[in-house]
Amino acid sequence: MFKTNNLTNSESISLAKEIVKIGVADTPLTSLLFAKGLTERANGTVHTWREKSYSNDADVSVIEGNEDVKFYQSGRAEMSNVLELFQKGVSVSGTSQAININGQGDIFSSEIADRLTELKTNIEKQVTKGVKNEGSTTPFIRRMAGLETWADPANLVTGATVGKITEAEVKATVKKLWDQGLPTGEYFALVNADLKEQIDALYKDKYNYVAQTNVFGIVVDVIRTNFGNLNLLLSRHASADKMTIFDPNALSLAFLRDPQFEALAKTGDSVKGQVIAEGTLKVASKKAVAQYTLKA
Repeated sequence: MFKTNNLTNSESISLAKEIVKIGVADTPLTSLLFAKGLTERANGTVHTWREKSYSNDADVSVIEGNEDVKFYQSGRAEMSNVLELFQKGVSVSGTSQAININGQGDIFSSEIADRLTELKTNIEKQVTKGVKNEGSTTPFIRRMAGLETWADPANLVTGATVGKITEAEVKATVKKLWDQGLPTGEYFALVNADLKEQIDALYKDKYNYVAQTNVFGIVVDVIRTNFGNLNLLLSRHASADKMTIFDPNALSLAFLRDPQFEALAKTGDSVKGQVIAEGTLKVASKKAVAQYTLKA
């Protein structure tokens, strides 16, 4: 069998830099984490870490010359997520590769670029709302737990009115992170277009802007609250009834294998290769994730 250890350096090429720049509009969460450099190495099919947390002791003041030192240790639960394997192959006939069409360029390279975009989109779907599965039963596919499954139970808010979000509920969800004592105050919300339309409507009479004669509509990008700034990320992959708010500094993408191109053995009159990645989502603390759910 032709395996990766048979490849020369020119046949196995890292696409870690390229994947940062492509498909940004359709992959807001992974693009954000890539752009902030929030990636790390994994070393197995299950990535394990200790939860990041802070001690909220009410009073740590002491007298001058105090010798009765009290020692503190944050509770650090063991947490884990499953690494998911993503793969897309490309096969181009010798004839197609030989044809030179103006504006098309190398067709094999073009196909690889398209497959890389699709691969990133698939990663985005799973990072957003994947359901954890260790792959021990048929069809034996390992799947990661996506961000929507990570919110701390204390950080959940459910709407009071069927199918309708209110400004107070948006603030209440942000306040959940404030109450957890997160230090940044700069949060992001992953939200589907249906729910985003409702949020935009909440602020339609509460904005100032420089008028443009050829641009119409009201789009809310940042909501400023007393509990922190909320940056809205529009995502077609987010659940239509949920808004998931998170501190990006508590998230990272852990890769056993970075996104890469691998040449495959040539058989007959065709050129073959694949784009592949193996990774998962790490959430340093569930307390850094809050979630609003529309009342059904």
